[in-house]
Amino acid sequence: MNLTKNQVEKKVNQLCKDLGIIKIEELLAGGVVSDVYSAKLRINKEKDKNIVVKYTKEKIPSKNIFSTLDLKDSFSEIQKVHNLDINIQKCIEINTPKIIRHFADESITVMENFTDSGYKLLQTRILDEEISQDIGIQLGTILAKLRIELKEKGSEFNQIENSYNQFHERFLELKVLLYNSRMDIFNQIEEDFLNSETNFLVWTDGDQKNFAVDEKGEVMIFDLGRSIICDPDFMLANLFGHLGLFYIGGFLDDKFMITNGIKAYLETYRKENHSYIIDEPKFVNYFTASLLHRGMAMRWIDPRIASKVGEDSLKYACMHYGDVIFSKENRVSSIDKALDVLGEITKLAKNGKYKRPKLQK
Repeated sequence: MNLTKNQVEKKVNQLCKDLGIIKIEELLAGGVVSDVYSAKLRINKEKDKNIVVKYTKEKIPSKNIFSTLDLKDSFSEIQKVHNLDINIQKCIEINTPKIIRHFADESITVMENFTDSGYKLLQTRILDEEISQDIGIQLGTILAKLRIELKEKGSEFNQIENSYNQFHERFLELKVLLYNSRMDIFNQIEEDFLNSETNFLVWTDGDQKNFAVDEKGEVMIFDLGRSIICDPDFMLANLFGHLGLFYIGGFLDDKFMITNGIKAYLETYRKENHSYIIDEPKFVNYFTASLLHRGMAMRWIDPRIASKVGEDSLKYACMHYGDVIFSKENRVSSIDKALDVLGEITKLAKNGKYKRPKLQK
């Protein structure tokens, strides 16, 4: 049975009775898989300390489950995913929230509240238009460092989710777009993702909700539990594919979007692997799939993203982008060309060309 807010507070105080008294306040995020609460920790007569309590549910409401496959594979294991997240965070030497206590059997974690250190979610900073060009560099750098660490340490962890099933969750929209006449393209992308010779444990959930940025541009990552064995080239393209939606929406420019992030990623990763060259066709494939995935599932994004061009325009623009990139006659395989196409489609969205016409009664 899933715990209510009051039950989580009671449980966490039982678990942390030697730590002090914890008072849970507002729900910061969640409602489907995990609930993340702001809270106060009182230690004797000291000043209250701001903390966060994360609780992952035992059962997911059926209305939030896409398919029975989701229920069987991903969501039945979601508490294990929570624990994998904490185990990875403890192991890597990358900026993550400080863990105060973790209770694996209860799927409850007590962490620092990173907002006290000036951090905000990357998504919030983008929508508040507080983004500097340097943040793109920091994002590329931290993902390269994570790739290096997971390659070295990933074998220490047991993958929870099934790679094949997660591929079909994240690439479903691409499959619909390419169905029938272009399925050969989809099949090749599936082969690259699942059967690359370089596959190892990869963080596949690195989108704008799982990064935080402080006022100096320092980046923090979290929610690493949805990591699976797959093509590591997916990780960078996935983040920037998600950010592509903010670009179409008028909140990011192309220098931030691609130029700075990719350059920083390559420079950082090449320090460890001098022979590494980014596979541009694969990057474009993964980037486009991630843009489509997020564009068709905007319930997971702050609705302000549609404030400038409209939600319908964002969705139609994403579909148009995918259709152009995977044209059988003139398929796009270079990053520069993919960015040019994105720029043209963004102009159309800003000019209202993707607005849904009203039907005549």
